[in-house]
Order: sequence, then C-alpha cells, then structure tokens
Amino acid sequence: MTFPARIVRSLGGHPVLDINVADVKANGVPAIKVPDNVAAGAPAITVTVNKLAEGVLYLTGGTHHSVAIEQKDHVVLVEAPQSEARAQAVIDKVKEVIPGKPIKYLVNSHAHFDHSGGLRTLVAEGATVVTHQGNVDYYKKAWAAPRTLNKDRLAQAPKAAKFEAFTGKHVLSDGKRQIEVYPLAGNTHNDAFALVYLPAEKILIEGDAYTPLAANAKPPATPNPYAVNLQENIEKLKLDVEHIAALHGPGVVKLADLKAYNTPSAVVGSR
Repeated sequence: MTFPARIVRSLGGHPVLDINVADVKANGVPAIKVPDNVAAGAPAITVTVNKLAEGVLYLTGGTHHSVAIEQKDHVVLVEAPQSEARAQAVIDKVKEVIPGKPIKYLVNSHAHFDHSGGLRTLVAEGATVVTHQGNVDYYKKAWAAPRTLNKDRLAQAPKAAKFEAFTGKHVLSDGKRQIEVYPLAGNTHNDAFALVYLPAEKILIEGDAYTPLAANAKPPATPNPYAVNLQENIEKLKLDVEHIAALHGPGVVKLADLKAYNTPSAVVGSR
C-alpha cells in the first residue's frame, strides 16, 4: 500500500473506520507511555450472584449484568454481554449455582455490541437466541464472517445458530413459571429493543433504557427520553412491576425509582 492514502473498514456491513493517512514513517518508535491499567493487563472477571426471587438470580460483578431464571428442566439466561470471556464466566457460574440444568434460551435485549458480544458463546453452548426479529438477519450475516485471527468457541466447533424471534409479546414457559418478552415500542435507543417481565415475581429486566442512579445521586434536570419511554411502555402494557433489575448500574431498584428519575422534583430513596 502506498501513502498518502485513505483507509476504510467495515464490520458486518457497517463502517467502523475511515481515516486519511497523510504521511508514514517506517519503524518509528512513538514516545507513548503505556497507561497503568493497560500495562497491568485485563482485570479478573467476576460474576456475583444475587437472589432476586426463588430461582431468579441477578449476575453482576462488572459493568454489564445478566439474569438467570431457573425453569423445570433448564435455565433461561437474559443477556450475554461484552465478550466471550464474560459470557463464559457467566455460563460457568450458572452451572455452579444451578447444576444439572442446561441453558436452553438466551434472551437478548438488543444488538449493540456490548449487549451481544457473548451471544456466539451461548450459541456454542447450545442455547437458542431469543431476540427481536429485526436482529436476526444482522446476526446471521455478522456470524457468517470467518474468524481467523482469534477463533472463538463457535469458530472452533461450528454449529448453526438457533433463533426464536418475536415482533410482539413472546412467552417462555415451563408450565409453572412464565417469562414474558416484549418489544420496547418507540424507544429510539434501538429499533429492535426488548424488555423481560416476570409476572409472578413482578420483576422487570431491561438494559440501556434506564440505568438506576447511584445512592443519593440527584436525577438530571431533564430525564433521559429512553427512561421516559420505558415508563410509558410499562404503563401501556399494564405490567404490574415492583422491582427493576437493570442490566447496567448499581443494582435492583423499585418502579418508584424510575418514576422519580422521570420526575426530577420527586423524592428519591424508595429502594
């Protein structure tokens, strides 16, 4: 390649890099200090188990969370975020705390990379991906690309991904516990966006629509429109929500916290 030049790269058909290179010096040694956190290497992956209800486990320990829901003869996992390493740590923890039951379904909230980076690992594990119909073609196209530099589990032992797609209310049930999945209508964060609701436990699971505030933090003067939209969807769907297990943030909160966030003048502290 000769320079000056323009370098353009795409990932899954979407542009991810577009730079103009004016000049190049071969074998130059940049005077750049490696940041301490980079020099120290990647931190250990931690998966912490928090019981939300009987058979409902909130898996935290990082910036992104998952929820494991125990069914009669299998497990439903909500969200496989970030990377294969995180997804594998979550899988290992689920096997430890719910032994003898395979992860049959992985419910994916949306296609943003930090919420879908571990999906291929769950496919390799044998799980069916439950996701909005609008994500399926994208995943099929992206996952068909060859993995040559760093083969993940699915590349090492290829298998066809199984999808269970939805456009409206979708129910996963073992005859005892019902898990409801709904598209988040009108949320501009993503066009194929979903929430999960456990009617018996009155628990809502969502990611990126609402991130709870840290303790004693004041809501912003103007609420995030994604959070306002989440409340509108809850009310429109007539979901009887008591607690929200957000896939980001400091932990589980009450519905009242979402309402307070969306009404900055309200009093916060109902957790």
